[in-house]
Amino acid sequence: MTRTRPLSAFTLTELLIAVAITSLIVVMLGTMFGAITKASSRANQRIDAFRDARAALQMIERDLSGIVRNQRDATGAAIRRPAAYLALDNIYTDPGSLNAASNNQQLYALVAAKNRGTGDVCAVGYYCRWDTSRKAYSLHRFFTDSTATYNQLASASVTTANYASETDLYTPAASDDVLASYVWDFRVTPYDSSGAAITTYPYVCDPSASATAPLPGAIEISFKAMSQQAARTVMSVSASASVWLDPTTQTYQRLIAPNEYHFRTRVRFDQ
Repeated sequence: MTRTRPLSAFTLTELLIAVAITSLIVVMLGTMFGAITKASSRANQRIDAFRDARAALQMIERDLSGIVRNQRDATGAAIRRPAAYLALDNIYTDPGSLNAASNNQQLYALVAAKNRGTGDVCAVGYYCRWDTSRKAYSLHRFFTDSTATYNQLASASVTTANYASETDLYTPAASDDVLASYVWDFRVTPYDSSGAAITTYPYVCDPSASATAPLPGAIEISFKAMSQQAARTVMSVSASASVWLDPTTQTYQRLIAPNEYHFRTRVRFDQ
């Protein structure tokens, strides 16, 4: 008599358990992959933001290293120039202004920069401009080449007064180049030759104030920046420029402060 061996197979319960375990592993792997991809995307956006911010600092350093200096005669007395060659002043009207302590500051100067004009003395400036469409601040660079700068210095209104004020020379516009997006809290701190901070703002070096506002020994520039992804969250919650400048608001404390990064550089003029 021949015996047949019973066939071995998985039961339905075992199959269901195997399918459940496999599904759980797939879900876990998918979650891990999504988290890694999201973290990588955030890291790349931070890298992009940092790259633009560092490039902006390098451009500021390059421009200000060629600042027009107040020349002196044989006795050491300053020779007055017919222009405001350095101005720390709010020429651009910032809609987010709150008070003197929290406002974005602005920096403008006459510098010796090579360009396509007839000479090399140009007007530059740096300031944070509010973007009404994106509801965020960006760091802008104001620039006029030497031809436009000389024409401004030689204009009728300047010739009559024999002096070009900061408002004559520096006229920021929406068309100014964007150096870095999602940048705010632009601060400028001048230091005298002894290293003491000059707290006066506005601080304009010009012929009418050569004794009270000499060219500083150094200037420190700082600002805050964040990634595009973090900025989108802020923009979706608030459309107010003042929110970016007021650290006491809940929006700032919850959405801005945890994602802000500080950038700082110092340019010396007494070397």
